[in-house]
Amino acid sequence: MLATLILYRRAMLRWVLIDAVQRAWRRHQVIVPLYRHLATLAPDEQREIVLLLMAEHEVRHQQQYARMLARLHAPLPASFDSFDRIWLWLLPRCSPTIALRWTAWTEQRDARAILEAMALLRI
Repeated sequence: MLATLILYRRAMLRWVLIDAVQRAWRRHQVIVPLYRHLATLAPDEQREIVLLLMAEHEVRHQQQYARMLARLHAPLPASFDSFDRIWLWLLPRCSPTIALRWTAWTEQRDARAILEAMALLRI
């Protein structure tokens, strides 16, 4: 009985980790085009370059999340859900400051969720 409970708990925690990584991967589907859009609106060339570099950095993050999912034998999530489409529509219409703060908050939240799930699984 105890072994069954331990296996069940571990499976649930694994599911929580997979969900957190999939959510982070999907959010990067929004963050990368957002950075590229903000780069087109940048007032000077220096900011445009910085935003394009940030977009490329986020592409590497997304690739890292894809590798994590492959190691967990989990599928990549669907590219966009309706909530992601709302963010893709809304954030470019906000000020760049708000959009950048949203991306920072989202990344911190996703990283924290992944680290907490990994700590619980003791990976």
